[in-house]
This record gives sequence, structure tokens and C-alpha cells, in this order.
Amino acid sequence: MSKPRVSRRIASIAESATLAVDAKAKALKAAGRPVIGFGAGEPDFPTPDYIVKAAADATSVVANHRYTPTPGLPEMREAIVKKTLRDSHYAITADQVLVTNGGKQSVYQSFAAIVDPGDEVLLPAPYWTSYPECIKLAGGVPVEVFADETQNYLVTVDQLEKARTEKTKVLLFCSPSNPTGSVYSPEQVKAIGEWAVKHGIWVITDEIYEHLLYDGATAPSLPVLVPAIADHCIILNGVAKTYAMTGWRVGWMIGPKDVIKASTNHQSHLSSNVSNVSQRAAIAALNGDLSAVHKMGEAFDRRRKLIVKLLNEFLAFNAQLQLVRSTLSIR
Repeated sequence: MSKPRVSRRIASIAESATLAVDAKAKALKAAGRPVIGFGAGEPDFPTPDYIVKAAADATSVVANHRYTPTPGLPEMREAIVKKTLRDSHYAITADQVLVTNGGKQSVYQSFAAIVDPGDEVLLPAPYWTSYPECIKLAGGVPVEVFADETQNYLVTVDQLEKARTEKTKVLLFCSPSNPTGSVYSPEQVKAIGEWAVKHGIWVITDEIYEHLLYDGATAPSLPVLVPAIADHCIILNGVAKTYAMTGWRVGWMIGPKDVIKASTNHQSHLSSNVSNVSQRAAIAALNGDLSAVHKMGEAFDRRRKLIVKLLNEFLAFNAQLQLVRSTLSIR
């Protein structure tokens, strides 16, 4: 019997639906079709000028043409330390940070670092399409915990407890949520964190959308509200969404030192270091103020309100149309 040409592990992984939809939308737009793509979480603003300038300046520095430390440029890791304290009020050290090639790589490496074959990972649904694939690549078993619109797409501790088994090792937590946008309240975050501590469950918390908040919502970092989880918690983040830098490919992991060291060893064989020019751009982003971020946020909020208004008008019109049709059919 011939052996399969593609390994079972890789053959079991589906294409990223997000990128497939995004590619289709861009192809239609390039062909002149009036398309607005909602597939990828990608700001349509250019990267702020001061960040682009930092990258341009970095290209002429010979040191940036070389290999650099796998966990990230020292200046980059320190910028992440300062940014995390400023934005999340969470004090960390540089040796708790690993800079990755985009936030997606940090997701993959986090699961690879702590999940063994057969371990179950609780995955609140709806979820971003790459989460279950990264779990499966690590040998883990995704266990969906579904929350619908009646509970604002937010899972409860009771739901998590019902899904927990002896094989449960990790909870994936994402707030603000990708793809629903729902945000857990501080009370909900605290309750989930305390539940995880009680049962010795790791939490991988994705904070990539931390600054995309509206109507006074807040998204406190889990280990800030539940300090006891810190030794079993990995925080994922990056510059893609906040600074309109999706193409620059800079993300990071924050976690216990032993996990970060293990992930650094992994990355040393996987991809060495992140592009130095991209890191220099990210340093400028993180060390700068948030004025450009707030300006983009205001634009996103205007669009959010507009689309909600248009959808409500459409639903109202459709309801009236159905009423007219039902009346005519009665007559």
C-alpha cells in the first residue's frame, strides 16, 4: 500500500476561510466590482507616517540586515513591557516576551508549547477560523462551547464547567471577541479566571483587539483581574489591528518564563527572528502615543453606527413588506 503524499497532520488542516474570503473580495475589487470586504480583520487605513518613517530609516542600518536574537530585539521586548504596563496595567519583564511573525504565529506557538496529544482545549464559539486548526496542529482536541445571540455570544462559567473533563488543559479566551465583537464585562472575566485557577486550567487569552472598544466598554487583561492565573496564562497580542500594520507581521506572546523559553527554542528552528525592519516599525508604534489609534477608532465607530442604522432600516422595511404580503394573501 502506497504511503500518502501529504502527512495526515497537514492534510487535516483546512485553508484559512478568512484569507480565502479576503482574497476573493480583493480579486473582485481589482476587477472593478464595487465590493466592500468584511472577511479579514484588516483596518483600511495606511500605517501612520511616523511608523513608516521609522521602518524606512531602519533599512539603512546595517545591523538590521543581519540575524538578531530569536525572542526579539531588546528594544522591542522593552517596548512591549512598557506598552503592557501602560495599556493593561500589567507588570511584566522582558524575559516573559517572545516576538513572533504576526499574531497568528503566536497563537500556533502557544498551543504548541503547552498542548500534548489528546489534551482538550475549550473553544468558545463563534470563533476565529485559525484557532481550531492551531489546536489540532499541536495534537490537541478542540471542544466547542457555543454561545448564541441570546447571551450576546459570551460563554458562561456554567457552560465551561459542563464542557470540562479530565482531559481539559486549556481555555482559549478572546475579548473583544473575534469574530463577534462581544466584550466580556470585568465581572465575567474575573469569574472565568477564578474558575480556571480552581481547576488548574491554562488560559490563552487573545488581546489583539484590545483598543477596538465602543460605548464605554472596557477589556481588562485577565491576569490583572485574577493575579493567581499568571503562572498558567499566555497573552497574545500584536500591532496589526491597533496600528493598521497587518502586513508588517509583528505579534508577541507574554507568559511564564519557562513557557517563553521553550517557545523561543521552537521559534529558533521555525523562523529564527522576526524581520528587523518590521520590529523597528513596531517599536516606533508602541513607544508613540495613541492619538492615531484613537482617530482610527473614531472612524470605525462612525461606520459601526452607520451599518447598524442601515441594517435596522432594512429589517424594518422587510417586516413591513412581509406584513403587506400577508395582508394581500388574506384578501
